[in-house]
Order: sequence, then C-alpha cells, then structure tokens
Amino acid sequence: MTRIRCFLALLLCVLLLTPAALGDNRSGVGFFFDTVVTINLYDAPDDLMPQIWEMCETYENLLSKTVSGSDVDRINTAGGEPVKVSEETYAILTQALAVSELTGGAFCVTIAPVTALWDFTDGTCRMPSEEELARTLPLVDDSRLQLLGDCTVRLDPGMMIDLGGIAKGYIADEIAGMVRERASGGILSFGGNVYTVGQKPDGSLFGVGIRDPLGGAGDACADIRVDDTSVVTSGIYERYFTKDGVIYHHILDPVTGISAQSDLSAVTIVHDSSMLADALATACVVLGSEKALALMNDLQVPAFLVTREGAYLYTDGFDTRYQLNIRIRR
Repeated sequence: MTRIRCFLALLLCVLLLTPAALGDNRSGVGFFFDTVVTINLYDAPDDLMPQIWEMCETYENLLSKTVSGSDVDRINTAGGEPVKVSEETYAILTQALAVSELTGGAFCVTIAPVTALWDFTDGTCRMPSEEELARTLPLVDDSRLQLLGDCTVRLDPGMMIDLGGIAKGYIADEIAGMVRERASGGILSFGGNVYTVGQKPDGSLFGVGIRDPLGGAGDACADIRVDDTSVVTSGIYERYFTKDGVIYHHILDPVTGISAQSDLSAVTIVHDSSMLADALATACVVLGSEKALALMNDLQVPAFLVTREGAYLYTDGFDTRYQLNIRIRR
C-alpha cells in the first residue's frame, strides 16, 4: 500500500499543476501511459516542449487499451471484424509480431485477456483462478493476430491486445526524432525507457543509472555511459504484490498466464530503437538468463541482466563499450 500511496501522491501533484504536464520550455514532468514522464532539453526552441506533451497525449489516445475509441480499443471490441488503424499502430503491431516470433512467444501482445485477470496496482492482490486461466489462455496467441495490409488488422472474437510492453518505446523513438531535429540534445524518461538524444552541452557522454532490483526506487546497481541512444529496463520490481509468501509481478509468462518464474529480476537493453529494446527487455525476463543472454548475443543487442540472487550478467563487450561501473551494494 505504501508504494500505491506514493504513486498516487505523485500523480496528484502532476495533475494539480497543469492538465497534462508542468515545467518550462527546457524541462517538464507529465503523466502519460500510466507513467511519470520527465523531459530535459538542451538548446530547444520555446514551442518544442508543448509539442512534446501534445504528441504524448495524441499517442495515449491512439494506443491505450483503456481509452475508448483508441486503435487498440477498436481492435479489442471489433468482435472479429477487420479494423482500419493508423500507420503508427500498424507499425507497432508489425514490430510486436516480429519480436514475438523472434523470442518464441516470450513477448506477446495478445496476453491482454489474462492480464485483465490480475491487479497489481489497486491493492486487491487479485490473481486468476485455475478455471479463469484455463478459459483465457487459449486466447493468447500472437499468430492469430492478422495484419492484412493497408493498415487493416483482424483479431479473433474474444481475443484482445495490450501494447503496454512496446508502445512506450515507439513513442520515445518518435519524440527523440523530434528533439534530434530541433534541439542540440536532451534526456527523455518514460519510466523504464530512457532516451539520451544528441549531445550534452559540454560534449560528454550521458550517464545512465541502472536500478538495483534488490534495492529501493532510488538505488542503482550500476551505471553506464551512452550517447544518442535508448536505455530500456524491464524488471519484476515495477508492479508486484506478495501473497502467501510468494511474489507475483506484472511480467506474465504467456504460456502459464502467471508471473514469469525465471531466474531474472531485471533486464536492461541498449539500442537505438527504444521500441525494439522495450519488447526485448520484457521477453528476456520471461526467457531467463541462459536463453536471454544467448539470444541477445546472437542478435548483437547489448544487454545487462540481474538475477534474482543479485548476480550480474551482460553480453559480450557490454562492459567496455558502455564504461560499465558496478556499484557496491550497501
């Protein structure tokens, strides 16, 4: 409950200050996509920050499953009929299906019917019964999500999609592109998605801390140095509850419908595509350290993994490429 109260208090502060965001034309804080968004810009024109918040609101209305009339809502309520969606939504779904195939289904956007049976935020500790899982798991199958061309999508009746594991990455990519064109640099933070754009005023690399999944919200287990790229972390500490001595977290295994039981507690991906990094980080938590590390090395995608026991693993060359600094736990 303490986590929930802190979250609600922060949200209330954001919403009281302005309808969507606060700050000046160089920095600001907003709340979109169920996430606190922070933006810091270097050498930006006065109208760039308002345009960023407008873009965030547009994408939330387009991609959120809880917004009536969004592309995702229209797909989920179409009852099996084809739905014409935006080019943006179609692009995200195309990438989602590619990652789903690449990871053997560890990343899955059609897991929404199972996700709806859980509650990780309101304090009810709601989790599905065996009967509910038996009824909904047959609806979890990305291969049945049909992309028919001409931005047209079809989903079997009863199935639903949730883009929560990939949409923030797409949005970060789009906003980073806007910032790159109109400012000398900036730092965009969408919760676990951080995009360092361009350069810092002094020309030095950006320092990004990697949260310690065994510590508190402000604790980092390591930090890296990056330049004009995305750093995305997915972890089991983000939304969870404990019931009967067992920790249940929001990263669900599409095969079982329950929280992934792998040996990983967090995965950080560094990649120019925040959308790809977003989906891969989630999939890696489901896959576990051995499969995840092998896959990331095979794909040549830089990754830093933290096990539930607190051990650190990373892909070949990660430490030297990003000047990895492991912090000593207190």
